[in-house]
Amino acid sequence: MSIQNEELYPKYLLYLESKKLTIGGFALSKMSADLFNEFIFRYENNPTFQEKINNQYKYIDRQEKIEEIVQDDFDLFIEELGEEVKVDKNSDEDFFDF
Repeated sequence: MSIQNEELYPKYLLYLESKKLTIGGFALSKMSADLFNEFIFRYENNPTFQEKINNQYKYIDRQEKIEEIVQDDFDLFIEELGEEVKVDKNSDEDFFDF
């Protein structure tokens, strides 16, 4: 089974990003079952490490959910709008005149 299908894999990627590896080192680490197993061992046996990783992941997860909500609301807005809003370029009104 691929490590990419594991539940903790997204947290493992976050951990790798925080290590500031080279591009090649990061790519190899993403595929390394041994490093992933070391991460799991440390995550399961070190409460401080686990809390740190969970807090970092919570922030990213929260940001992704916010982006999804904004995108969904924007898509609904566009659907409700129906057709493209057109502005008459010949209009004498200055929309930016405050």
